[in-house]
Amino acid sequence: MSLYKKLYIFLIPALIVVFSGVGVAVYDHQVLHLKEAKIEGLIGRVNSALGASEYEQLSLVTHANDIATSPQFLRYIQNPGGASLLSTLEHSVIKSLTKSKSERFGVRHVFIIDPSFGLMLSTYRTNPFEDLIIPDKIYNMAFDTYTNLLNNGDFIDNGQVYVSLTGELRYLYTVAVDPSLVLRDTRARQNSARFLLLIDGPLDQLSSLIGDFRDSDSISLKIEPLSDVQNGSSQQMVVKSMTEVESRMLLTMTSSHFHAEMEIQDQEFTEIEAHVAAQTALYFGTIFCAIILVVYVVVRTQLISPLKSLVDDVSKGGMQLRYFKRSNGRTEVDKLKNAYIDSLTELKFEAEFDQVTKLANRRSFFNYLDLRLDSYSNKNCFIVCWDIKEFRKINDLYGTDVGDRVLVKFASHLRSMISDHQMASGFGCNDYSIARFGGNQFIAIVEIDKPNQLVAQIKEFNKSLSNNLSVDYFNFRARMATAVFPLETVGNDDLWHKGISEAMREAKADTSDVSLCIYDQDLVNKLERRDMITKVLVDCCDKGDFKLRYMPIFCGTHLNIDGFETLIFCPTLRDLGVGPDEFIPIAEQNNLITQIDYWVIDQALNYYKNLLEQTSYRGSISINVSALELYNRKFVWSVKSVIERLEIAPENIVIEITETSYVKSSKLTIEVLGQLRELGFKVSLDDFGTGYTAFNQLLHYPVDELKIDKSFVDKIIEPGNDKEMVNSMIALGHSCGSLVVGEGIETAEQCEYLINHNCDLLQGYFLCMPLEADDFIEFVKTYSPSSTLDKLPSHATVYSLRQDK
Repeated sequence: MSLYKKLYIFLIPALIVVFSGVGVAVYDHQVLHLKEAKIEGLIGRVNSALGASEYEQLSLVTHANDIATSPQFLRYIQNPGGASLLSTLEHSVIKSLTKSKSERFGVRHVFIIDPSFGLMLSTYRTNPFEDLIIPDKIYNMAFDTYTNLLNNGDFIDNGQVYVSLTGELRYLYTVAVDPSLVLRDTRARQNSARFLLLIDGPLDQLSSLIGDFRDSDSISLKIEPLSDVQNGSSQQMVVKSMTEVESRMLLTMTSSHFHAEMEIQDQEFTEIEAHVAAQTALYFGTIFCAIILVVYVVVRTQLISPLKSLVDDVSKGGMQLRYFKRSNGRTEVDKLKNAYIDSLTELKFEAEFDQVTKLANRRSFFNYLDLRLDSYSNKNCFIVCWDIKEFRKINDLYGTDVGDRVLVKFASHLRSMISDHQMASGFGCNDYSIARFGGNQFIAIVEIDKPNQLVAQIKEFNKSLSNNLSVDYFNFRARMATAVFPLETVGNDDLWHKGISEAMREAKADTSDVSLCIYDQDLVNKLERRDMITKVLVDCCDKGDFKLRYMPIFCGTHLNIDGFETLIFCPTLRDLGVGPDEFIPIAEQNNLITQIDYWVIDQALNYYKNLLEQTSYRGSISINVSALELYNRKFVWSVKSVIERLEIAPENIVIEITETSYVKSSKLTIEVLGQLRELGFKVSLDDFGTGYTAFNQLLHYPVDELKIDKSFVDKIIEPGNDKEMVNSMIALGHSCGSLVVGEGIETAEQCEYLINHNCDLLQGYFLCMPLEADDFIEFVKTYSPSSTLDKLPSHATVYSLRQDK
């Protein structure tokens, strides 16, 4: 995908996200503002209707006062028995109700009740011949007032709002009139014999407002009069609460005369939200398109086009520096091009050359060799590989800094030596034909005119290389293993690599200071044998085609059976003449060893459990595992899961680490050993004493047991200092708190010597051969230490047994 497309793939979504976020915020703000305005408008309508109702109430009060002070009303209440006076009063009241100003306020009714609560006048009837009628609600309110008068209530007048049967809000004003006193005379408050004048009229504005909202699907309004009227309070509605419940909003409002509840459904704001959404989308869409257009023009002209030109150059040139020329321009693209050339130069060097020695690296050498095999004649051409033996000593004793400088010195001398040889012989020398092949291995392609002089030429190279290693005040003489592979024998791409590896393995097996191995038919046979063993191992690992034998380990003091070691063999490979010493290293090289180790652990511990159950044996079991398991973080968990499944205590289980000289002591390896010991396992270091590495590991590894290598035990009976070496190993092991095992005992003299020098445990063919499973059980049941004691010289220091015997 081009940068141009990526820019818009990321830019457009980013702008959409930003504009969407801003648009949503603006939309929410506008909707909130318009909602508040809508609510304020609704409250304003309620307040407007309330104000109008106050004028309507005032009109009713004024009308009542006009009637109460009229001559017709006063004459009647002073002489209530006159029928003509009542008729005159009724005519006067009806006339006042039909005035144009009164009719503007709706249909009103007047009622007059005498001191004995008799209805004397009512305009509620539709014709003069009907009986006097008073509505129930008005009757009830009038009766309450009358009761108040009878109880000497302090009353002159009051107004009450009620809801009629038709749902209309109406106002009833009641005034008590004393026939002998002025209307507002306070002395009349104590007179219960007063006439009640009641005038009832509609509150049209409030009723109309309620009717308007009654037809609305999204707004409902409920207004109720207050039973406790707050005289002198503001007539404006006061919002007491505003809450949102599910999909609606509830408003509670209160004034001096009324309590109102308004419920507004969310759908009331749908039109507002839709309008705001459309408006916001239009505005922000226009701005977004404008910005995209500006960005498109600017980015395309100022960035994309120059970058596209640079990308075209890179596509044509690739990783080949010869296709690029540095630019003299000062623009960012010119600087980018020059920076690319610099980076490419540095990257190419880092990718193709070793950073320490500055020689070609392994990968570059492989590529060059593939090219040479396809393009050149390889007659009289050889691959020569050098390995500095025991180079780890230099790192351990002098530090990695000195070690790196030794490698640099060696590489520099190798480069100049091979270059001089190639030029002197009339051949070319490429930067990639000499390389660092591994940590302390170097490789080169060397051409020699006369093949019969190959060995002499290689020895001359080795002599020159081994004597020219001086770093600071240190002079080193390199011990080297050299492997040679003739290129003309290459039949496939992997053959030279396998051949040089096998030749190097043979050369390193030679313990001389400078060893040489040339790939020949014998190595071809070894490679074929190795491939055959690998194929058989893979098949045997899949089928579990292995078997175990068990070799007793004896106490060096009493010659009792102290434990036994499990030894693996493969029946199929045994028939082919291949033993564990040969197939175990091949399994390690082909990543099969972990599968084999797990099989051995599972089978051995199952056998150990059966042995404990069937016999009185309570000794230890030693299980050989590859030292490569020290790099396996799952190893401890795997062993733990086996003993938990079999319910075996780990205290008598010895994990015997083999071939430790090939494993470098590290934080991980020490941690794995520590975890095994924390779980209760014992750890044994096998083949101890074989080289500098074993003694170095003893200083770092937490172990419980050391096994003196058979090579030292074999030389005990020979003249020389090997006996003293064995004595030192036993003393060193004891000083470290470890038990010492002498393995590979094949003679009575060896056994006697180890017993007399306090070797803790003994093992070997002289004491007992490896046994099959059933044979070992029988051996445990029948063994007597005296049978071994009889084979030893009389001066062997097994005192307790000799005394018993």
